[in-house]
Amino acid sequence: MLFTLPQQKRILDILDSRRLNDLGDYFRKIPKEEKNAVTYISIDLYETYRIVAKRYFPNAKISADSFHVIKNLTECFQKIRIRIMNHYIFLKGENHYLYWLLKKYWKFLLIDTSKLSYNTIKTSKTGQYLNPRQIISYMLDISPELKLAYELKEEYRVFNSTATIDNAEKWLDELIIKFKSSNIKEYIPFWKLLQNWHNEIINSFNRINGYRISNGPIERVNRTIKNIIEIGFGSTNFVRMRNRIMYCVNDNASVLYEKKTN
Repeated sequence: MLFTLPQQKRILDILDSRRLNDLGDYFRKIPKEEKNAVTYISIDLYETYRIVAKRYFPNAKISADSFHVIKNLTECFQKIRIRIMNHYIFLKGENHYLYWLLKKYWKFLLIDTSKLSYNTIKTSKTGQYLNPRQIISYMLDISPELKLAYELKEEYRVFNSTATIDNAEKWLDELIIKFKSSNIKEYIPFWKLLQNWHNEIINSFNRINGYRISNGPIERVNRTIKNIIEIGFGSTNFVRMRNRIMYCVNDNASVLYEKKTN
């Protein structure tokens, strides 16, 4: 488990466990005054982290990292797309262009609409030059359910990128109702996730120095850690690896050395 100070781009500590009891043992050693001074905590959707945050940081607002929420949404949408594509597999035998587009260009459905290109692509099946937006429009014609699922996914993306702390709660409540009333079975886990992490998702729209609270800085550190471990061909000594990571990432870290005794 990794603890960082994003504003200072510094690792506070690295633990070799994220089990509830181990985290409890660790945080109990920290002075109460320090824990009470923490105002914001950003976590992924791991329930143990939320339990620990509430128990040991009573004054902190707990935020659910938006990347992990979007990741769950995308996984649910992928299941819908695959189910519907398999349902219309008979179109493959008919050499129908709608099934072919859905099979070949499905990745366009996962891209944020605002980031789709207007550059055209020649689609051999139709003989047309189409841009990604037009291709998506054709693909969604195959199923009203797929179209609804896509529209809901994109509506949540808009909420995630444009909502503010002032309107997030009302907007999120409306989205939960929409996902629930869609009656799309693959979206059941997602709207339940939105209900379960309701307050934490809203808290994520708080801003510090103009930046929305997220796990982004931690994810960047994680990539660095993976590179360090890869370059070192792994490690069997956690303490040594922890010290190496802290030294490489933190500008003010010192080399920890203890002379061996004979």
